[in-house]
Amino acid sequence: MEFYQAFLTITLVHLLGAASPGPDFVMVSQQSLVHGRRAGLLVSLGIALGLSVHILYSSVGLATVISESTMMLSVMKYLAAAYLIFLGWKGIRSKASVGMMLKTRR
Repeated sequence: MEFYQAFLTITLVHLLGAASPGPDFVMVSQQSLVHGRRAGLLVSLGIALGLSVHILYSSVGLATVISESTMMLSVMKYLAAAYLIFLGWKGIRSKASVGMMLKTRR
């Protein structure tokens, strides 16, 4: 019974965290107001998919496996660092949209 109690506790904590307002709520609200309902729905779908990955690996215990294996932890750190570098590079190389240029001129 201990496993199921821990599983339900972790799942409940993740669901409460996902349901509470925060930066995700601000992002969805902003995109909905600026770009319309479809953009808000797509942003919320992306956030839900991202959260589901964390909920899934936390629930099945991958976090424990990673914390116990130094090699796995190192691999995850390097993958995360590479992803952040990729996002930074994409951000540097991207061009400002017309809407952003109009907002900065006001």
